[in-house]
Amino acid sequence: MTRTEFENQELAQFMEDMVKGLVDLDPNAVAVVAINDEKGVAATQYYGCGVEDKGRMAHHILEDIIMDIVLNNADMIRNIVMGEENDEDEEDDDEIE
Repeated sequence: MTRTEFENQELAQFMEDMVKGLVDLDPNAVAVVAINDEKGVAATQYYGCGVEDKGRMAHHILEDIIMDIVLNNADMIRNIVMGEENDEDEEDDDEIE
Protein backbone atom coordinates (compact mmCIF):
# COMPACT_ATOMS: atom_id res chain seq x y z
CA MET A 1 0.00 0.00 0.00
CA THR A 2 1.35 3.41 -0.93
CA ARG A 3 0.73 6.65 0.89
CA THR A 4 -1.68 7.79 -1.83
CA GLU A 5 -3.75 4.63 -1.27
CA PHE A 6 -3.96 5.21 2.48
CA GLU A 7 -7.28 6.81 3.51
CA ASN A 8 -5.98 8.92 6.41
CA GLN A 9 -3.54 11.24 4.65
CA GLU A 10 -2.73 13.17 7.83
CA LEU A 11 -1.67 9.94 9.56
CA ALA A 12 0.24 8.84 6.45
CA GLN A 13 2.19 12.11 6.44
CA PHE A 14 2.91 11.79 10.17
CA MET A 15 4.19 8.22 9.68
CA GLU A 16 6.37 9.26 6.75
CA ASP A 17 7.88 12.16 8.72
CA MET A 18 8.39 9.92 11.76
CA VAL A 19 10.27 7.30 9.75
CA LYS A 20 12.46 9.97 8.15
CA GLY A 21 13.27 11.34 11.61
CA LEU A 22 14.10 7.86 12.91
CA VAL A 23 16.43 7.19 10.00
CA ASP A 24 18.27 10.43 10.77
CA LEU A 25 18.53 9.44 14.45
CA ASP A 26 19.93 5.98 13.63
CA PRO A 27 18.30 4.42 16.72
CA ASN A 28 19.29 1.17 18.36
CA ALA A 29 15.80 0.79 19.87
CA VAL A 30 12.35 1.85 18.64
CA ALA A 31 8.87 1.50 20.14
CA VAL A 32 5.60 2.31 18.41
CA VAL A 33 2.27 2.43 20.22
CA ALA A 34 -1.09 2.93 18.52
CA ILE A 35 -4.62 3.01 19.93
CA ASN A 36 -8.05 2.77 18.36
CA ASP A 37 -10.71 4.06 20.74
CA GLU A 38 -13.60 2.87 18.57
CA LYS A 39 -12.35 -0.72 18.62
CA GLY A 40 -10.98 -0.46 22.16
CA VAL A 41 -7.59 -1.84 21.18
CA ALA A 42 -3.95 -0.86 21.45
CA ALA A 43 -0.94 -2.23 19.61
CA THR A 44 2.74 -2.04 20.51
CA GLN A 45 5.68 -2.93 18.32
CA TYR A 46 9.31 -2.97 19.41
CA TYR A 47 12.64 -3.08 17.62
CA GLY A 48 15.76 -3.79 19.65
CA CYS A 49 14.04 -2.96 22.95
CA GLY A 50 14.98 -4.59 26.18
CA VAL A 51 13.24 -4.02 29.49
CA GLU A 52 15.47 -1.06 30.35
CA ASP A 53 14.82 0.56 26.96
CA LYS A 54 11.04 0.21 27.45
CA GLY A 55 11.34 1.80 30.90
CA ARG A 56 13.39 4.70 29.56
CA MET A 57 10.88 5.23 26.77
CA ALA A 58 7.99 5.15 29.25
CA HIS A 59 9.87 7.73 31.33
CA HIS A 60 10.03 10.09 28.34
CA ILE A 61 6.31 9.65 27.66
CA LEU A 62 5.51 10.39 31.33
CA GLU A 63 7.64 13.55 31.13
CA ASP A 64 5.55 14.66 28.14
CA ILE A 65 2.33 13.98 30.07
CA ILE A 66 3.52 15.96 33.09
CA MET A 67 4.58 18.87 30.90
CA ASP A 68 1.18 18.88 29.14
CA ILE A 69 -0.59 18.94 32.53
CA VAL A 70 1.60 21.80 33.78
CA LEU A 71 1.16 23.85 30.60
CA ASN A 72 -2.61 23.25 30.49
CA ASN A 73 -2.93 24.37 34.11
CA ALA A 74 -0.24 27.06 34.28
CA ASP A 75 -2.56 29.81 35.57
CA MET A 76 -3.91 27.65 38.38
CA ILE A 77 -0.41 26.46 39.33
CA ARG A 78 0.89 30.05 39.32
CA ASN A 79 -1.97 31.10 41.61
CA ILE A 80 -1.20 28.26 44.02
CA VAL A 81 2.52 29.08 44.09
CA MET A 82 1.84 32.78 44.59
CA GLY A 83 -0.52 31.98 47.45
CA GLU A 84 -3.59 33.39 45.76
CA GLU A 85 -6.84 31.75 46.80
CA ASN A 86 -9.83 31.11 44.58
CA ASP A 87 -13.41 31.78 45.61
CA GLU A 88 -15.35 28.61 46.44
CA ASP A 89 -17.39 29.02 43.24
CA GLU A 90 -14.21 29.09 41.13
CA GLU A 91 -12.71 25.96 42.71
CA ASP A 92 -15.04 23.74 40.68
CA ASP A 93 -13.65 25.31 37.49
CA ASP A 94 -10.05 24.63 38.46
CA GLU A 95 -9.95 20.88 37.90
CA ILE A 96 -6.70 19.62 36.44
CA GLU A 97 -7.07 18.71 32.78
